[in-house]
Amino acid sequence: MKLPDNLHWVFLLFSLPLVAILAIWTPPYQSADELAHFFRAYQVAHGRFFGGSGGFVPVAVGQLYGYASKLPFHPHERYTSSEQAEAAKVQWTDTVRYEEFPNTQEYAPTGYIPQALAILLGQAVRASVLHTLILARMLNGGVAIALCALSLFWCRGGKVVMFAVLLLPMTLSLFASASQDATLICCACLAFGLISRQADAGVSLSVCQTLVVSTSLLVMALGRPPYALLASALFIPGLVFRGQKIHSWVTSLVLSGSVVMVTVLWWAAYLSSTKSLAKPSPVHGVFDAKLQLINLLHHPAILIQVCESAIKQSVFVLFSTIGILGWLDTVMPFTYYLALSLVLMVCCFAELNRGLKIKKSLSALILTAALFSAAGVFFIQYLIWSPVGSPVIYNLQGRYLIPLLIVGGVGLPSSDDSPKTYRYLTLIVVLAQLLTMVQLPRAIFARYYS
Repeated sequence: MKLPDNLHWVFLLFSLPLVAILAIWTPPYQSADELAHFFRAYQVAHGRFFGGSGGFVPVAVGQLYGYASKLPFHPHERYTSSEQAEAAKVQWTDTVRYEEFPNTQEYAPTGYIPQALAILLGQAVRASVLHTLILARMLNGGVAIALCALSLFWCRGGKVVMFAVLLLPMTLSLFASASQDATLICCACLAFGLISRQADAGVSLSVCQTLVVSTSLLVMALGRPPYALLASALFIPGLVFRGQKIHSWVTSLVLSGSVVMVTVLWWAAYLSSTKSLAKPSPVHGVFDAKLQLINLLHHPAILIQVCESAIKQSVFVLFSTIGILGWLDTVMPFTYYLALSLVLMVCCFAELNRGLKIKKSLSALILTAALFSAAGVFFIQYLIWSPVGSPVIYNLQGRYLIPLLIVGGVGLPSSDDSPKTYRYLTLIVVLAQLLTMVQLPRAIFARYYS
């Protein structure tokens, strides 16, 4: 039995208990933007897809958050037993109030299907709000784990990178939350796991496989528009099937164009339903994407400073990709970040020795798409979440890059054919996950309960 061929089983062995622990142990809404994501999932569950920068949501959700509201940004605070007991008593009611959550209101409903189903089920069986949240986390994580395990089974080139990235603490935390990021990550695995499989076999995608890849790319683009650049992977020579009278590039153009068009239409529809004005911050200034873009056109030299700021934040981006959990207030030991950084490097060396001779055009196209998507993520972050004229990108977080790391792993070229080296390096990556099995629950328990 070869270890690289069974990484999907090893992934299940590690991910299932860790996601279950995180889903249960993490206090209410203490994952990245989880409260806003839960609000959005509630809207989707009740058929409200558009409208402004917020909406009417149950008062009970805010009441539950109240028992954990002292935790964000205060690492010395703990989630006490009395607060846990009171939180478990909060029930759904018909009382609603208007809440602002512009950072998730803009997202398409495609990233919230498991969470929305869990909310409907929790309300139907009259579960408490806390138990409904845990159910949403479990269902969101369960779907993501199942799809990622299937993708690992399909994947050929990039499998070790995909395996390691999926077991990063940040990835597992997103799986065990109400966030749409779990959907985006598993869609990246589905699309590029299939692309890797077919490229290794040297055959085109079937009609069904093409539908899976295109749909996955569309869901990713709807969730985060810069990911639409990944649709360029459909132009890999020989990847997309061709009809008797239709060239494959025509099919690729139609599919990739559809991904971009639907994404543009969704965001145009959302923006047309939003009547909010630019809001000045008493500390930072005005946040407005249109004004930011106009300022860049008049002062393009600011881009040099913006790029410099991004480079200066690279260590934080790396660490937050590995896992700075909660509201960026749950930090692992420095030695753990160093160890996981080395593990990711080992993954890359393993891929270079995997012996799968993929075409240079495929490798170049995938890596270029991943790099430009990453640049797009940074640029959008600057336009929307940085004050007008700022030389610094605000709120830059590594979790936005997790799907792109998976894509980049598939695009890594193979420079050597050394099966023994590949197996040994894969074994090192697998054994390194024992660090996460120990450190991740310990970090959560120490942060919130000790």
